[in-house]
Amino acid sequence: MKRTLFNTGDRTLDNMPEECRTKFLDCNPLVHREALERLWDAWERLKSLADPGDKKKSVKIILDAVTSEPSLRARLEAEAVELRSIGNSHLIRHSEVNQAPVIDVDHVDYLFHRLFAMIQLVLRKKGGA
Repeated sequence: MKRTLFNTGDRTLDNMPEECRTKFLDCNPLVHREALERLWDAWERLKSLADPGDKKKSVKIILDAVTSEPSLRARLEAEAVELRSIGNSHLIRHSEVNQAPVIDVDHVDYLFHRLFAMIQLVLRKKGGA
């Protein structure tokens, strides 16, 4: 994670994961939580790069560029759907009363690594990490 460089051509997106990584390396669990929230923002921005007007179409284009192997492509799409579900149902991206907070530092760390790995894969295949 320390060696990853971000060069997507979108300065805002390049700065977001870098900011997340810096925060995540802090030993304060509250700062880890901030890193997770900001990383989710980066994921949302990344998902809109290929077609800013249609995020679902954009995600399809992005995942198609990651792999053409059908089984892995299907798993990556399922992972993208699951990440969206996690972000929408937990107090990560939004602040609605029906969302479950992610408080346990181990859960925060797990979700951070899971999403960071997905972002890193997409950006490497795009030529941006």
